[in-house]
Amino acid sequence: MRPISTFASLTAAAALAVLPLGAATGAPRAASPAAGAGPTAHAMTAATAATALTASGVTVVHRHHGFRPGAGTVGDPYVGHLGNGGYDVRHYDLSVSYDPAIDRLRGRAGISAVATQDLSRFNLDLEGLTVRSVTVDGRPARWSRAGGELRITPPRGLRTKRAFTTVVVYDGVPATLPDGSGFVHTGDGALVIGEPEVAATWFPVNDHPSDKATYHFDVTVPKGLTAVANGSLTRTRRHHGWTTWTWDARAPMASYLATATIGRFDLRRSTHAGIAIWDAVDPALHDPVARPRTGTSFAISGQADSAYKRLTRTIAVPAGGASVTFWVTRKTEQRWDHFFVEARHAGADDWTTLPDANGHSSADTGSSCPGWLVIHPFLTHYQHDDGDGTCSPKGTTGQWNSASGTSRGAEQWRIDLTPYAGSTVELSLTSASDDVVQRAGVFVDDVVVSTGEGSTSFEADGDVMDGWTVPGPPAGSAGNENDWSIGGVADVPPPPGVGADASLAHEPEVLDFLSATFGRYPFRASGGIVDDDPDLGFALENQTRPIYSQVFFDQPEGDTGVVVHELAHQWFGDSVSVRRWKDIWLNEGFATYAEWLWSEHEGQGTAQDNFDFWFGLIPADSPFWGVVVGDPGRDLMFDDAVYLRGGMTLHQLRLTVGDDAFFTILRTWARTHRYGNGTTAQFVALAERVSHRQLDAFFDTWLMTPGKPVLPGAAPSATARRAAARGLAAAPAGSHSLVIRVKQGLALR
Repeated sequence: MRPISTFASLTAAAALAVLPLGAATGAPRAASPAAGAGPTAHAMTAATAATALTASGVTVVHRHHGFRPGAGTVGDPYVGHLGNGGYDVRHYDLSVSYDPAIDRLRGRAGISAVATQDLSRFNLDLEGLTVRSVTVDGRPARWSRAGGELRITPPRGLRTKRAFTTVVVYDGVPATLPDGSGFVHTGDGALVIGEPEVAATWFPVNDHPSDKATYHFDVTVPKGLTAVANGSLTRTRRHHGWTTWTWDARAPMASYLATATIGRFDLRRSTHAGIAIWDAVDPALHDPVARPRTGTSFAISGQADSAYKRLTRTIAVPAGGASVTFWVTRKTEQRWDHFFVEARHAGADDWTTLPDANGHSSADTGSSCPGWLVIHPFLTHYQHDDGDGTCSPKGTTGQWNSASGTSRGAEQWRIDLTPYAGSTVELSLTSASDDVVQRAGVFVDDVVVSTGEGSTSFEADGDVMDGWTVPGPPAGSAGNENDWSIGGVADVPPPPGVGADASLAHEPEVLDFLSATFGRYPFRASGGIVDDDPDLGFALENQTRPIYSQVFFDQPEGDTGVVVHELAHQWFGDSVSVRRWKDIWLNEGFATYAEWLWSEHEGQGTAQDNFDFWFGLIPADSPFWGVVVGDPGRDLMFDDAVYLRGGMTLHQLRLTVGDDAFFTILRTWARTHRYGNGTTAQFVALAERVSHRQLDAFFDTWLMTPGKPVLPGAAPSATARRAAARGLAAAPAGSHSLVIRVKQGLALR
């Protein structure tokens, strides 16, 4: 690709030193969606095109025939509104400031590009933010807005192959996209993360991976906050209560991989094999996962698979009714594990679950039903298998009300016991989990019964339980590995920061392994970012600095598999990017297979074991096999099939051509397309050239044909049989992070 292109107008001294947001910078032009608009040169007659004076006083001169606007799209049907034509960006010089307290970003983007046609006008992608001024080669340019497009008409037409510099000054509140990605506002800053679109939410950009460029970032934030971007940290400068963090990414990068994540981070630098590693971990991730609301003790559910844990008491309800309140902190797997309040008339079989009058519960049966009805058949009292993969919130005796996922600290529940007026109710505060992937659990404190009976804070006052008991699971559920207990902060599971640190500590050996497998690491820097944002549920391969959700790190040993996946993307997805998004399997299938190779390397299940497990797990009539992974469509481009069938495709290619040819193909692909783009057709051609085999039929079967491929003469392996019998619980140890991602994907459907 192209070398870094710098421009004198954006030196540190001359650039808009993006000042603190309250600083005076002169009176800005009034914001308008069409500021600077006027007739464009291509719409004028030949007689008037030579000189046109707009209302803003900008003169446009096009002295040559044949100038025309650049395309407003790159023609990628998956992201029809993104990307633009007529030029090739070489370098972005971004100076931004952001103050989380007022949630406002202010920026200046310098964009160095080369015209690929005679340009009369060109577009940049920009979502929502207010444009204050635009210059091209230092001269004011006309501009207008239309949807997510910033249309720029330079003062003079730009000849083919001419280098030019555009500077856009802008500000506003950056948008979080409807899917929760983009510029994600957090408690102490922002996460900049998303795919396939994110960049246009915080700077003007040609937002498509087919136009990669180098980047320079100056990110100014209030003192005490850290700004983490791509590449290498080259400077920090403190001034008047603000800090500017300067990062340089000197290898070409697709725009969606650019980040400027802001918050309180423990930023650590190390070096391995000449690679500078910056890891940023939110210190809040080392805080205890829960604390007693009062005193020093509370009730702790503990972590366990296939658990059904009850904290139970009988309460005599007077004729006028009664209520129970308590405080609960929930850290359970979203939509898979649940907390609920069970009730029945003492000794009767009229079981039901009661709603929280404060609104924290719902009738949503989540994603664990109907599967977990096999694990916990008692739940059929409250849930009904509808026979189509979903459940109704009404069972044989009662209704379903529960909460799932993570609370934002302790939340107070209020349970109305009026339906049991004049009788005795048996009440259970219950935590139930499925058979794989657990978070920290549930923590209960400060139970108050309006009658006084059973009120407790679980303190060491001579009667810690105050009549509450731990009766174990109901009939049909397996015995609990552990159950409710009383303890303090020292007794809660380790916080996710422990797992994050353990996982990131493996980066050097992962880089060594991947380099030995795929060829030289393509960048000078590496690292990762882990924020405490509870709503982030995925990881992304931001170039040189992947961003990870804390959900991968609930176990103290961490999850090296997700680190392998995101670092493998540095070769496949970042260095070698897709030219069109339909080829996304070249990113995700390759990163998935890297996890299987690492699993084999670590003795946690061979690549064949992993293939057998996933191939055997998914029945032939599953919608999974209907996804055409070689062209899945916009709505399915991140479907599980793109990851898993993509990985399966590579494993079957390995078996077809042999190890020597297979790994030569992967290394050659990474080397010959380094810092560029690739397509499926190019990969197929390379595989045929290296293996000396005709592979059209093979790739057509695995990538382009719906349906589960037939493996001739292959009886199901023991791993495949276990997968069919036990589901995700039978996954090889090396597939842990894949299991988490698959469950998250299912939960979103």
